[in-house]
Amino acid sequence: MPIVAGMVLILLLSVLPSPWELPVNEGASTLIRGRLATPPVPGANGYTGLVTAMLLEGDARGSTVVATIDLGEDVSGSIPYANGDEVLLLYLGTDIGVARYAVADRWRGGGLVLLFALLSLLVIVVGGVRGARALLALCVAGVLIVRFGLPALLSGASPLLVACGIAIAVGGSTTLVTEGFTRRSTAAILGIGATLVVVGGLSIVLDRLLAFTPFAGDAELLSLLPVLGDLVDLRGIGLAAALIGTMGIVDDVAATQVAAVDELRKGAPRASSRAIAARAVSIGRAHIAAVINTLPLAYFAAALPLIVYTMLAPGDFLTRISTESVAVEIVRSMVGTIGVLLVMPLSTVAAILVGVGEES
Repeated sequence: MPIVAGMVLILLLSVLPSPWELPVNEGASTLIRGRLATPPVPGANGYTGLVTAMLLEGDARGSTVVATIDLGEDVSGSIPYANGDEVLLLYLGTDIGVARYAVADRWRGGGLVLLFALLSLLVIVVGGVRGARALLALCVAGVLIVRFGLPALLSGASPLLVACGIAIAVGGSTTLVTEGFTRRSTAAILGIGATLVVVGGLSIVLDRLLAFTPFAGDAELLSLLPVLGDLVDLRGIGLAAALIGTMGIVDDVAATQVAAVDELRKGAPRASSRAIAARAVSIGRAHIAAVINTLPLAYFAAALPLIVYTMLAPGDFLTRISTESVAVEIVRSMVGTIGVLLVMPLSTVAAILVGVGEES
C-alpha cells in the first residue's frame, strides 16, 4: 500500500496546479542537442575551428549545420571531440539568413539516465520492497522541490521559510511513503518537524547576527540578478540550501531512533517510559557518533578549493575564516550538524508520546 500511495502522491503533485510560476529568462542562451558529423577542423589561429553537426532536436531536427568549436581550452588528460560525439550547440542567432551555432559542451544526458537507472536497480535489488519505497520517496521529494519549492522561492518568498516548509513537507511525505501511516511514521514526522522548526529559527537568527549579505558568499547568485531583479529575496538562500541538505540525515536519524523505541518497547513491555527513553537515547548516541562527521566533511569537500585558497592567504586564522564566503560554509555545516543532534532526543520524545511499540 505505501508503494501505491507513493505513486498516487507523485501523480497528484505532478498534475496539481502550483500557486507559483517559474519566471522565464528571455535572455537565456538556447542550447540544442546535436551530433558531430565530422571531426573538428582547426582554424587558422589553431584555437577556433569548424565542425559539421546534425541537429537532434528542435524545429530543424535532422538538418546539418556548421558550428564553431573552441579547441584552445583543452587541458591535459581531456578527451578531444571526435566524429559522432553528441554535443550541446549554442544558438547564436542568424547572420544574413543563416543560423549560427557554436559547440558549448558535451551532451551528457544519456550517461546520467543510465546512472539513474543503475542506481534505481541497485536500490530495488539490495533494499527490496523498502528500497522501492525509498526510491519513490526520493521522487516525491524531487517533485515537491521542483514543482513547489523553487517556484515559491523565485516568487519572492523568504528562502529560509520556503526551505523549512519544503523540508517538513518532504520529511513528512517521504516518511509516510517508506513507513506507511503508523505510529512510527507519526513519531518520525513529529521529530523531524520539531527539529526543522528549531533549525530554521536558528538559521534566521544567525543570518541576521552574522550580517550575511543577500548573496551569502555565493558568487553564482550574482548571475540571477539580471533575470530575477528585485523579485527574489536572496538573503539566506545559502542557509536555506543547507536546511534542505540536512533533511537526508535528519530523516535517517529520526527513523532509526523511532525504530529503537519500538523494539525496546516490544522487548520490555512493562518498562517505564523513562527507562525506554533512556535506553533509546543511549542507542541514539552511538548512531550520532557515527554520522556526526557526515555533514561537516561533505561541506568541507564541496568547499575544498575555497578552503585551500583561504589557508594560503596571509593573516590570522580567525581573520581569514571571517570572510563571508568561508563563514557561510562553516555556519551551514554547523547548523546542519545541530539539526542532526537535535532530532535524536526530539524523535525519542515523540515516539514515547505517540506510544510507539505499545499494543493497541
